[in-house]
Amino acid sequence: MKVKVNRRTIDIFEGARVRQALLRYFALRKMDLRLVEQAQVFDSYGHPTDLDAPLSEGQAIKFKVPAI
Repeated sequence: MKVKVNRRTIDIFEGARVRQALLRYFALRKMDLRLVEQAQVFDSYGHPTDLDAPLSEGQAIKFKVPAI
């Protein structure tokens, strides 16, 4: 299925959760995968979303990683 992470469309398996989508996004962007656990994730309306929340086709999420 296709979901958007920070305005970039990624392909991920059916039944994926937010954590898996972020891992895929981070791997594609060659970012440190350990940052996934620190990420603050929001749905398309700006509401906080849990890393274990399920995703559906066409859903959009955004994340922020707190500055050190």
